[in-house]
Amino acid sequence: MNKVGIVGVGNMGESVLKALLQKGVQKDSLCFVEAKKDRALHIAKTYGVKDVKKVSELAKRSDLIVVAVKPQDARKILPDTASSMDGSKVLISIMAGVTMANILALAGKPVKVVRMMPNIAVKVGQGVIGVAAGADVSVEDVAKIKTLFSSAGLTVDVGEELMDAVTSLGASSPAFFLLFLEAMIDAGVKIGIPRDKAKAISLQVIKGTVAMLEEENVHPALMREMITSPGGTTISGLAALEDKAFRGSVIEAIEKAAQRAKELSL
Repeated sequence: MNKVGIVGVGNMGESVLKALLQKGVQKDSLCFVEAKKDRALHIAKTYGVKDVKKVSELAKRSDLIVVAVKPQDARKILPDTASSMDGSKVLISIMAGVTMANILALAGKPVKVVRMMPNIAVKVGQGVIGVAAGADVSVEDVAKIKTLFSSAGLTVDVGEELMDAVTSLGASSPAFFLLFLEAMIDAGVKIGIPRDKAKAISLQVIKGTVAMLEEENVHPALMREMITSPGGTTISGLAALEDKAFRGSVIEAIEKAAQRAKELSL
């Protein structure tokens, strides 16, 4: 898997490209195809990676083909991609909701397929990536692919039946968290803290909490108990959240997102 081609270099495709370069993949071992001419020029100029113009040419040149287009473009892209693939090449799809069965049907021939579901934080090397491999993809190939993507964040092996769940918990949840963070900042402003200081405090609260969870290897519930004194300020705030079914609302949001991912599956 010395050569990698990326079909579509929007936000996610560009993030994959950056991760591969950070992992040490040489520029001359990478290529891409991008339908938007201005975007293609920007990527080629910024990263020094070749735009090969045609999907079929990219598939010929590459050992690993990363398809990072929108799901609705699958019907147009996959037949051309598969036409130049042989049994040694692996197609990685990061198209949300496009199942392996549909990828193979659109390809029109047997191809090795790995589905990956990254979240937005892969752009800064702190993402989470769900990985589901087809039955004909070897353990060695999966290991190599995970190593290639390791600089993008945490890779987690799941069965394809869990990809919709991973889409929700891994890819949609950052938006739920960001809404909570916005509320924290607004609350700081409401109780008299200037907005820039409320933002700085809120961000550091999150960073520090996550760092302690990781470094001390402590369960969130235990850490919460460490903060919560009898009759104190924290328990008053927690009681208000529980009164509004905060925990249940978060669970329901993730369940709803997973259901919607399943509905959108091709």
